[in-house]
Parts: sequence; C-alpha cells; structure tokens
Amino acid sequence: MTAASIFYPLIFIVLLYFLFKNTKNRMSYQKENMEVLLLLDEDDKRVHLMSRLLMAVMILLTGIMIRGLMETKTYTSENVMIMAVLPILIITLYIPLSKKTMISTLGIHKRSNLVRWEYIKGINYLKPDAKDKVKVIINYLYMNRDTSITLTFLKDDPQLEKFKEYAKTYKNTKKKDKKSGK
Repeated sequence: MTAASIFYPLIFIVLLYFLFKNTKNRMSYQKENMEVLLLLDEDDKRVHLMSRLLMAVMILLTGIMIRGLMETKTYTSENVMIMAVLPILIITLYIPLSKKTMISTLGIHKRSNLVRWEYIKGINYLKPDAKDKVKVIINYLYMNRDTSITLTFLKDDPQLEKFKEYAKTYKNTKKKDKKSGK
C-alpha cells in the first residue's frame, strides 16, 4: 500500500465534504432571499492573486506531466487519473479563495464563510495607513467566542461609504428583528 493510495482518497473525501457544504450553504442562502449588496474590490487582493496563480500553475504542471508520461509511454491508467484528478481537487478547494468578499443582506461573505449581521458585536474603522488603505475590523460572535475579521478599503473609496450605510442599516435592523421576536 503506497502513500498515494491513501492520500488521494482522503483528498477526494475532503473535496466532497467542501462541495457538499458549499452547495448546502448556497441553497440555504437562496431560501433566505439573499441579495448581493456589494462586492469588495480591495479586500484580500493578495489571497485572490495567489490562489489564481496556484490554480494556473497546477493546471500547467499537470498538463506537462501527463504529456511527459504519454511521450515516454511509462504511464498507467492510475497515474494519469491521479494527475488529472489532483488539479481538479486543488481548483475546487481554491475557488472560494479566489472569490471577492461579498456584502449581502444576510451578512459578510469572506472566503466562503458568512458573518451574519445579527452576530456582529462591533465595527471599528481604523485610520488610513501609509498606502491609503482603511482597515475595518469586524468583531462578531462565532460559536460562543469573540472573533474578528478584517476588511480593506481604499481611503476615498465609495465602497467604504456604502459599506458604512449597509452596516448601519442591516446591523440595526437584524438586532431589532431579533429582539422583537422574544
């Protein structure tokens, strides 16, 4: 038994779990009538770039390896399948990282995680840094623990003003709905 015979089925199981989880979440968001309010341009630019580059490199390397195996005629169907499945797995796992951060009526979607408006405890707007970028720290409750995420905007970006409006509107609305339900 080789490491590949154990490693690839485990990766495949993890992939299926993530696909199932993302599909289930997407369907539940549609049932809640989620509307996209804003897609952030500046937030997580480096992560988006790195994940796209990694996906491109994986596809290129896989193509080169499969071509090399076929030219030397030293391949088995198992090797070709492994070489073909690995980039598909990597691409599927990195797709959420390549998506832009989204502000919706349900909350803030960052890297396929949703921070609901009703769980947000506070929003801190920091002063612009040397690159004229404003960091927004969002403190929220996740599994009974205080957690935070950071969003990035340009100093005079109209998206920052829109985010402030949406945060004020939806954060207050969701809390009133929650209190009135008691």
